[in-house]
Amino acid sequence: MRQITVPTLHCPFEAKISPFVNEIDQHTSSWLHEFNLLQTEEAYDRFRRYKFAWMTARTYPDADLAFLCTANDLNTWLFVLDDLLDHVKPETASYREQAYLQQVISDFVSVLRYDRDIDRVTNPVLAALSDFWNKMRQLSTASWQCQFTLSLKATFEAAVWEAENAKQRKHPSVFQYMQMRPFFSGANLGTDMLEVAAGTSLPVFVLQNEQFQKLVDLARRAVCWANDLFSLSKELAHGDEHNLVMVIGHEQQISLDEAIAQTAAIHNREIAQFNELRSQLPSFGMHIDLAIQRHLDALGTMVRGFMDWSIYDTARYEFNYSRNGNN
Repeated sequence: MRQITVPTLHCPFEAKISPFVNEIDQHTSSWLHEFNLLQTEEAYDRFRRYKFAWMTARTYPDADLAFLCTANDLNTWLFVLDDLLDHVKPETASYREQAYLQQVISDFVSVLRYDRDIDRVTNPVLAALSDFWNKMRQLSTASWQCQFTLSLKATFEAAVWEAENAKQRKHPSVFQYMQMRPFFSGANLGTDMLEVAAGTSLPVFVLQNEQFQKLVDLARRAVCWANDLFSLSKELAHGDEHNLVMVIGHEQQISLDEAIAQTAAIHNREIAQFNELRSQLPSFGMHIDLAIQRHLDALGTMVRGFMDWSIYDTARYEFNYSRNGNN
């Protein structure tokens, strides 16, 4: 596996971690076994080393234990599916076929839209999603549940786009990739979950405000660009070219090191844009403004949490990190 050096990434947000991290880890380890989501004990050991509980505990550090366990189940479930789609073998090639993925989307949306209970023997992946949704419904509002259902559909529709590109060996433009990446990465699901974790219950006119939506989008993008840097060696090893570094390199015909530097610069520029735009939000009244600031603080902590998990906790990625002063 090629050794990658990631340049210093600017991330001036508070680093925090939930005190429940070990309880989350124990819960999800049992949950994976309960739904038989992995095929071998070696795979279970590998997922334990990925330390997804630390990612969840860092990205939602102030949430309660019930939410954190439920959120970590979702995160782990998404990574299980990501590995199935990324590490295609001859016997799993059908997982990237459009007809198969469209049926998967239909099944997933059906579970959420109709609150379906699925037998774990018949379909462990759907049963695990159903279990997550049964718990999440107890923690969230009906309006949030409708939005999350749409977000899950958007995530897997973007996964179809990614899979079709991979099958046809088609290189998306940098613009196309940057538009689609926050969806097929599941970053949109992460920010949706943050609404419940932070408990801010922002009114719809705030959630639909153009500047507020831009801030949420910038936070999602920052997580994606950092992940593209941290996961680059893994994706090079598996021949997965849906990574901003490789998309930039292909479009501009520049070296890998130059593309890495450009990707880091994009990340840092958009973090700066997040902080600038945050200071320009209109006022919605003191009570709502305080809730918005809490939510934006939580978004920043989520971005920092993913970065710290990638650098300090997980064995999922291999890279050297160039620390140059404060992040």
